[in-house]
Amino acid sequence: VKLLRFLPGLSEKGANSGTAKLISSRLTTMLSTRVSCLIIVIVMIMPLFSIWTFPEQDWSTTAWLEILEGMSAMEGKQFKEQLDLFVGFYSDKDYFPYLINSKPGVSLAVSAAAALPWPSSIPERRSAPKRALNFVRFETASLVCDFSFKQPTQMQALMNVLLMVFIIVLMVGFSLVLSNSVSAIVLQPLEKLLLQVRVMASTISQSVASLAVSDEKSEGHNSEDSVDDDDRGPDDVFGCEAKLLEKVLQKLVGFSDLTRPGINAATMAGMGEGDRDMLNGYVGGDRDEDYGRSEGYLDGDGNEDSLHQAFALTAMIESAGLSAELLNSWNINPLELDSARNRAAVTYFLGFHNHGVKFDPVIMGNFLEAAEAGYIKGVPYHTWYHAVDVTHGVYRLLCICGAEHYLGSLERYALLVSATCHDVGHPGLNNIFLVEASHELALRYNDKSPLENMHCARLFELMSTPKCNIFGNLAAHQFQEVRKTCIEAILHTDNVHHFPMVKEVQMLYEVNSEVLDTSRRGFSKDASFPGKDVVEIFRQPDTRKMLIKVILHVSDISNCNKPFRICQVWANKVLEEFFGQGDQERKVGIPVQALNDRDKVNRAFSQVGFIEFLVSPLLFAVVKVLPPILPCAQTMVENTTTWGQSWLKETKPEPSEAERQGMLDRIKKMETRYQEYLPH
Repeated sequence: VKLLRFLPGLSEKGANSGTAKLISSRLTTMLSTRVSCLIIVIVMIMPLFSIWTFPEQDWSTTAWLEILEGMSAMEGKQFKEQLDLFVGFYSDKDYFPYLINSKPGVSLAVSAAAALPWPSSIPERRSAPKRALNFVRFETASLVCDFSFKQPTQMQALMNVLLMVFIIVLMVGFSLVLSNSVSAIVLQPLEKLLLQVRVMASTISQSVASLAVSDEKSEGHNSEDSVDDDDRGPDDVFGCEAKLLEKVLQKLVGFSDLTRPGINAATMAGMGEGDRDMLNGYVGGDRDEDYGRSEGYLDGDGNEDSLHQAFALTAMIESAGLSAELLNSWNINPLELDSARNRAAVTYFLGFHNHGVKFDPVIMGNFLEAAEAGYIKGVPYHTWYHAVDVTHGVYRLLCICGAEHYLGSLERYALLVSATCHDVGHPGLNNIFLVEASHELALRYNDKSPLENMHCARLFELMSTPKCNIFGNLAAHQFQEVRKTCIEAILHTDNVHHFPMVKEVQMLYEVNSEVLDTSRRGFSKDASFPGKDVVEIFRQPDTRKMLIKVILHVSDISNCNKPFRICQVWANKVLEEFFGQGDQERKVGIPVQALNDRDKVNRAFSQVGFIEFLVSPLLFAVVKVLPPILPCAQTMVENTTTWGQSWLKETKPEPSEAERQGMLDRIKKMETRYQEYLPH
């Protein structure tokens, strides 16, 4: 048996061999040795069953008949005596002669003829057999002798039966041995592996149990025809685990795609040169930062003063010429409001009723006045109006997404405050320009998000004076948490974090897809959000921090999610700011960024690319997690269509047929993507 290991394919595999090869090698060796042992046992045992049967080489019958044949021609008593000896020879044997006679027409001696035919005179048990199969006839020249082989034939049949029983028992025994060996070598390690898969799956997805349940439901299992676990065969169990493993692997593949840096290669390949330039202009180079995370506070905000504050603020905005209906819609445009009404709107957005954190209204007024003054008025886009617009976006998202169920009071308060100052002091130049021009801010912050770092610093500089310190009522540890929330939220408005943020949202969805898909279907039916399971997911510390960043960033780039009349005004403002930077780039002698060349940029075309490649990936990802944002996605798609039609009609010279078809295909692709999220 030991020589088997030297045969091809049966040698021991090294430690570096794959698991499948190692198991295959051990299984082959085990099967080979046991089958060899089985063959050896069968070869050795089978001949033993022939000991009790009639010998295959017995010449006594022929020898006796030849002797009788010789005596039959002699006169006297020799033939009779020899005949008695012949009969007596077989008297103690299982086979015996029962009839001896001469052949017809043959002449024998008188004494021999008188002794024949010889009937058997022994007891009945040695008489002629009843079945022709049990007698054998032997002949000579003049004699015929019939032998009875009844008992040897029966013994041979019995030995054959015993041999078959032995082989059956032997095969059953070896099959059990082989089964145990296969179980020890293959099934037990595989069961451990699948158990680890289930444990890993529960870590990867909090709803792995629902994966298995959904599989059973999808296969038509119900309470009437379902089987108990004890009744399920190993194939069923293995199939269930294999399907679960397949789902986990699918998720892992999705996670692998999400962890790859940059944009999907297929997406990049499908972009035109202008689209790639536009994208690089918005997000800049690949940069990443890891800021400290800390636990938030899920403080309750069920204060009786909240209702009084809400009534007071409602009266305040109505006296300013605004309405709660307008502020709770996407139709407000700060560019159409004067300073007083914008101040009233922001005061309402930051009101106590929206977060539950008490503050001094006078200090809040001072803070908002200082924040407005901190924005540079000569900048086309990043002005106080933009801050009001973003704060309104944050306020609306917090309301429609039920943030009070998973974000604490301090977190919501910090997020709203961050929105008001997320671009304070913005010079109208982007980070790429500041770095390339070795601007003071780039030098101060080591080229790492210089603008966003400056905005954070300005925010807390405003609150360094007691009259503007809206966080003055907080305890020291609460202030530290609020400060961390504000800093992290504002720093992630830098577009270099845009695509990592998209993948972070996608990762959240992939990990909790079953719960989130169920929530989205439920929202499409009764508009209820969030459910208990979703709240449990969103209340995780890292998830809360991600949602805070996402809500501010989505609001920061939400111009295209609003009615086209508002979207168009803001688009012109941002392009005007880009063109102004392009003029300065020419002035200082650095390369003009693609979006900043007023002589080359097509406004409508640039907005289609901005929405398609920057806004829509984030918004479509967020819709999977926060389904109440779906109407914003609808508006975004409608605005894309309007921009595309504007480009087709107003571009001079007119686009070629291929360019026109390319634009229509891009719009159609986005519309199709949006249709996937609609209830069916």
